Amino acid sequence: MTQPPAAGPTPPPGAGWSGADEIHDGLPAAPAEPGAGGRGLRRGLLVAGATAGVLVLGGTGYAVATYVSGGGNQPEEVLPADTLAVVKLDLDPAAGQKMAVSSLLDRFPSLTSGEDDDDLRSTLVTPLLADNEWGLTYEQDVEPWLGNRMAVAAVPDPGSEAGVAGVVVLAVTDEAAMTERLEAVPADSFAFAVRDDFVLLGEDQALVDRLAAGGSTLAEDAGYTEDVDALDGDQVAVAWADLAGLQDVVPLAEAGAGLGDQALSGRVVLGVHAEDDALEVTGLTRGTAPTTSTAATEPTGLAADLPADTVAALSVSGLGEALTTSWATLQESGIPPEFEEQIEALGLDLPADLGAVLGTDLAVAVTGDLAAPQFGARVRTDDPQRATEVIDRVAGDAELPVAVSPLDDGYVLASDPALADALAADGGLGDTEAFRAAVADPDDAGAIGFVDLGELIDEVVAQGGDDAAQAQEYAALGALGFSASTTDDGGRFVLRVTTR
Repeated sequence: MTQPPAAGPTPPPGAGWSGADEIHDGLPAAPAEPGAGGRGLRRGLLVAGATAGVLVLGGTGYAVATYVSGGGNQPEEVLPADTLAVVKLDLDPAAGQKMAVSSLLDRFPSLTSGEDDDDLRSTLVTPLLADNEWGLTYEQDVEPWLGNRMAVAAVPDPGSEAGVAGVVVLAVTDEAAMTERLEAVPADSFAFAVRDDFVLLGEDQALVDRLAAGGSTLAEDAGYTEDVDALDGDQVAVAWADLAGLQDVVPLAEAGAGLGDQALSGRVVLGVHAEDDALEVTGLTRGTAPTTSTAATEPTGLAADLPADTVAALSVSGLGEALTTSWATLQESGIPPEFEEQIEALGLDLPADLGAVLGTDLAVAVTGDLAAPQFGARVRTDDPQRATEVIDRVAGDAELPVAVSPLDDGYVLASDPALADALAADGGLGDTEAFRAAVADPDDAGAIGFVDLGELIDEVVAQGGDDAAQAQEYAALGALGFSASTTDDGGRFVLRVTTR
């Protein structure tokens, strides 16, 4: 393949380099596997909840805090304007983001211990090089020239059978070192070309040469810039896709996306934003982009009224109507015969009965401790009598130990009579500090989720034992929350992980 000439004279290779024909045999040692075992529901819930927060706070966040300069070119400045999708990570973001991530990580000292924690680039790239046929290693072949910004993109490739090609964009701090390392790889392995301060890597030399030759860029595309600007504040990472453009190149219905004949349109953008006490992931659909959210245009109003001691909650509006509307499609796809037999045996009239049970607004709550959790739901429905009759019939047939109580506007269902009484009253979950911090814009959301991570962690710590030591490492976590809502231009989804 034809490679671009190095800029200026090539400096002497670093210590230990023995020529381009000596591709390194050794690979970095694989990380030690975590210990086996597990201690049932208690450990499972703890690890699931803590991981959801720490993966975001400790993974993306720690890397950003280790770089302090900021500024400079971004990958979209070397990608073409007709780029179809891109995911980029900025390890050198704006100063405010560095300070916010640093504040977050100060709360998790165990996450920043260890000799390799100061280089997320190694964490990201090393697995990609594992068992590569050229013997490349991160330390000797990538680290000397890799910068702090990177992206993976899908671009149109009319000359290929697929019509689309993938390209990797990496910031370069030493072009001569980069060229020397990459030219040591056999010419038919991959292609690369340089544009400004980035190297573009792909499978076809003609493609990357074309991308490097210039022309309008993604940074100049109005749709892309408006979508990213619509996110709140500066971002640590951004993902963006032109759904209509992707479908024109790769028909998603034929690719098995489960969308049938539905045409995609519009765009989607997702950003990761750090605050002093939280990390927030925001997703937007723009234009008329479809969304998989089941939330109706009417907000859900039940989550805030759940009991104040609720540990986990899910609240969604419009489920009954959504299921009734889509029932014909479900029937066309084929209902298993055994399910039809059960429906007939119970005397259910579907979808009307199920629509009454799910109602116009539904909230599910989990209370109690990890050893003996209690489950319940409060539902608003236009036909409470029909809903409770259906539940009594199904619960009786299945011998389910649940309590059902009708209300003027719906019903409550719970695994414990005391919880049923609490659900029937107006609780105070929406007034708790954990809920307010974790759930963005609850008054406008058609779907809300909440987990009180701090409460779960405190309970495990109080119980002592091996799990307590593990839980203590995550003691700074507060809560996890999400909300989904409709906007004039599409939809909005916000996931927040808070600290305390």
